[in-house]
Amino acid sequence: MGFYKFLTDVISMQSKILFKIWILSMILFINLSAMANDADSGQWDGSAKLGFIFSKTSTSSLSVNSGATLTYEQEKWKQNGEFATYYTNAEDNEDGANKYKFNYGVEYFVANKQFIYFSSEYEHDRFATYRHQLTTALGFGATLIDTEQMTLSVGVGPGYRFSQRQNFDPEFPKQEMDEVVGNSFIDFNSGSTNGFKYGVKMNIDFGEANSSTNVKAYVKNQLVEDVSLLIDIEYIYNTVTASNKNSDEIYSTISLNYDF
Repeated sequence: MGFYKFLTDVISMQSKILFKIWILSMILFINLSAMANDADSGQWDGSAKLGFIFSKTSTSSLSVNSGATLTYEQEKWKQNGEFATYYTNAEDNEDGANKYKFNYGVEYFVANKQFIYFSSEYEHDRFATYRHQLTTALGFGATLIDTEQMTLSVGVGPGYRFSQRQNFDPEFPKQEMDEVVGNSFIDFNSGSTNGFKYGVKMNIDFGEANSSTNVKAYVKNQLVEDVSLLIDIEYIYNTVTASNKNSDEIYSTISLNYDF
C-alpha cells in the first residue's frame, strides 16, 4: 500500500508541478556548476536588493520585496539567473501580493549581433488568477544597438506554458492548462559614467488559453561605490483571468541595491 500511495502521489497534480520545478532547478544548477568550474575564463556580475513595493491588483497594498540576480558572460555565451519575492500579510480570501518567481536565461551568439536564446520562468502567486505558472521559450534574437551607453535587443520564438488556477477560483478551481505559446521580447538599457542607469523590458507570451504581457521599467542611481537606489515598476496584463480578478497588475518598488 505504501508503494501504491507513492505512485499515486507521483502522478498527482501537485507532484507534476513539483517535478517541473525540479527539472527547471536542475537545469539552473547544472549550468551554474559548469560556470563555477570555468569561472576564470568569464565575467561574473551580481546584485541583491531589499525594499518596499506598492502593488495594485484588485486592491492596493504596501509590502516588502527582495531579489537577487546573477549574470555570467563568456565569449559567445551569456547566462542570467534571477529570483524575486513580493510579500503582503493577507489571507486567501483577501487580495494582496504574496508571490515569488525564478528566471533563468541563456543567449548564444551565432554571429556578432545575432543570438539563439532560451528562457524559463516559474512563478508562484497566492492571490492572482494563476497560482503556478511555468513558461519556457526558445527563439532567435538580435542586438540592434550595442554601445557603451546603450543596448537594445529583440527576440521571437515558440514556447511552452503550464499554469494552474487557484484552489478558490470561482469558475475553474485547480484547473491545469498546458499550451504552446509564441514568445517575443524587447530589452532596452542605458547608462552613464556617473552611475545613473535606466531601462525597460517588454515580454509577450501569446497563447490560445491566455496571452500575457509583462512590461518592466527601472531607474538606478549609484549612492556609494556598490550601493544604489533602485526604483522600478512592473505592469502585467493577462487576457484571461478569474471573474473576481483584474486583468492587469502593477507593482512599484523602491529598494536599496547592492552590486557584487
